[in-house]
Amino acid sequence: MKSIGLFVFMCLSLLTQVKEERLYPQNYFKSPLDIPLTLAGNFGEPRKGHFHTGLDFRTNEVEGLKVYAAADGYISRINVSSVGYGNALYITHPNGFVSVYGHLKEYAPQIMARLRKEQYSKESFAVDFSLPPGEIIVKQGEQIALSGNTGGSGGPHLHFEIRDAAENAINPLLFGINLKDNLKPAVNFIKFYPMDSLKYKCDGYREKVTGKDGEYTCGSGTVALNCQSVGISLNTYDMIDESENHIGIYKMKMYDGVKAVYEYRVDKMSFKENRFVISQIDYPVFLNESHKSFHKCFVEPGNHCPVYENVANRGILNLADGKVHDIKIEVSDYAGNTSNIHFSLKYDSASKLLKAKELNYVKRFDYAKEDEFSNPELKLEIPAGSLLDTVYFNYSSSLASSSSIFSKVHQLDKPATQVFDWFYVTIKTEKLNFRFREKAVVVYKDETGEEVSRGGKYENGSIKAKAREFGTYYVKIDTTIPTITPLNISKGKDMKKDKKIRVKISDDLSGISNFSTYIDDKWVVTDYDAKSYTLTHSIDPHLAAGTHTFKVVVTDERKNTAEYSVTFKM
Repeated sequence: MKSIGLFVFMCLSLLTQVKEERLYPQNYFKSPLDIPLTLAGNFGEPRKGHFHTGLDFRTNEVEGLKVYAAADGYISRINVSSVGYGNALYITHPNGFVSVYGHLKEYAPQIMARLRKEQYSKESFAVDFSLPPGEIIVKQGEQIALSGNTGGSGGPHLHFEIRDAAENAINPLLFGINLKDNLKPAVNFIKFYPMDSLKYKCDGYREKVTGKDGEYTCGSGTVALNCQSVGISLNTYDMIDESENHIGIYKMKMYDGVKAVYEYRVDKMSFKENRFVISQIDYPVFLNESHKSFHKCFVEPGNHCPVYENVANRGILNLADGKVHDIKIEVSDYAGNTSNIHFSLKYDSASKLLKAKELNYVKRFDYAKEDEFSNPELKLEIPAGSLLDTVYFNYSSSLASSSSIFSKVHQLDKPATQVFDWFYVTIKTEKLNFRFREKAVVVYKDETGEEVSRGGKYENGSIKAKAREFGTYYVKIDTTIPTITPLNISKGKDMKKDKKIRVKISDDLSGISNFSTYIDDKWVVTDYDAKSYTLTHSIDPHLAAGTHTFKVVVTDERKNTAEYSVTFKM
């Protein structure tokens, strides 16, 4: 009987593999680098506000490694930005998939020439444009770029994605890209959340797990909880050979006895869905404890991310039967390395592990319904679907302690409260001179204390803006022009040896909206690195000898404009 079961299991596994290979062709894509592949980040890894949608290949902490086309195709899109993927390149392949290469330093000459043509046509550094199929054809293994550190990257690496024709990101490992991985995921803590009447009155109970070699348990092996239904999360992450980085897990499966009640697996995701990460992990812990990921083994009611399978009762365990429940959770990486945690759960009304606190709130928001909150100084408009679960909303306000603030200071619940999509916040202004109405912005003070402009529009004594986080909000005005600081150029300097002109630009509040650079009053392209706030213009080697004028014009989001002009010699 056992042999029959094993045979059936092997057949099902083979069918699954065949189906997977039919969906995702194996060994079609070659490595985009000519060094051994190791990861700094993987597909589905939790990041602030999103799941990571590709593989981050390490480049030995340097820029300038050759980047190659992973398969035959044509350059279908070039996107250059000071944020996000920075210099990015898209190749569409005959099988319909698209490979994406991000944070590039520069492109191959033919691609670079096409980019410069577009930038000069638009007179803009930032461009995002599509190319027709026949314009730039590339072959597998052809050099297309050099690796870099552009955009929002935290260090030199190559971001690599594979997308389908509908722009869904697919886990590149599904295509047979091989990485050396013999390490099992690590499990450090387990956390329990009451899902009955205590749900909104308790932050949960956390316990350190014990074990080694991929086998873990918690406490004495049995956990008694004073709630009749419970959700569980695990503080877990994966590791990979030849890398010190903690990366994301691939799969997690939970059993109540012999019954599978929850499965999480990251194979595919649309960019509209990747913000569901704030529901998949315990987001307050992630924000407040150095991005520590507690992966939930249950699904919030407003979470519709397609990474869950075999979910019974949203993964919430029912302990009301008074029985001891044997729980097993498997955590796996894509290579199949698996760690297990075994323990038992039971309901015990005498337990004091889950501690209730008083539930104080001013408004209950239903995640499934459109809602609003308002008073004479503030209005919130929250569309249905903007929240992931019921929110017992707290609010307070105070008088501004600074003369630079032109409203009350409004505290909208907590910054870590899960908000999935945009809502509107309208704040009444105070002592705002009519001359400065167009300079007023709604300011969000984030969890680090940094002020972030949300922009907004003046309407009948108030400023209305879009926001996607709860927290601290108020109104300020931006009348200050951006700053322009020359880094390697000065009046009359001979720039023949430098070959590049570098200046730093910054803005104190609303943020830089656009910039333009000119040589002798003719627009020239200049690259912008938002991480260092640096503009870099590569001087045309054919620029005539003599004296020339370099000019920078920078405008912020509230249309304050600064200009810097200097002569130099060639």
